[in-house]
Amino acid sequence: MPENIRLTSRDVALIQLGVYQCRFPVSEDPSVPGGYRFCAGPTSLDRVYCDHHHRIVTAVDPRQARSGLHLTQRRAA
Repeated sequence: MPENIRLTSRDVALIQLGVYQCRFPVSEDPSVPGGYRFCAGPTSLDRVYCDHHHRIVTAVDPRQARSGLHLTQRRAA
């Protein structure tokens, strides 16, 4: 793991993030370039989000997970 990785999450500007730090936006801040601050928690080699935020962005919407829910398709006339 590179030395510049923070092991605790805190709000940082995108330009301050290291390679393996979470890029999940956690707060707006008009004083930083881009206007947001990011989590900066440690990530896996193959992810851009920490484990906590990865679970949030990959969660299944329970309304779509119900069995028997089918979207009707329109056919062209």
